Amino acid sequence: MKTTNTSFLNRHPWIYVVLAFVLLISAWSALISVAVKNSPATIEVTKDR
Repeated sequence: MKTTNTSFLNRHPWIYVVLAFVLLISAWSALISVAVKNSPATIEVTKDR
């Protein structure tokens, strides 16, 4: 008799996809929060004519 030793992640490969999306969303949210905190100063533009 041959027994197969498969891990939980090998039996459920979709978990890798979920982890990749979580990593991607957390990276984007970190980049956006840094960009919002370090935004440039606003400059008012007026029309001369």
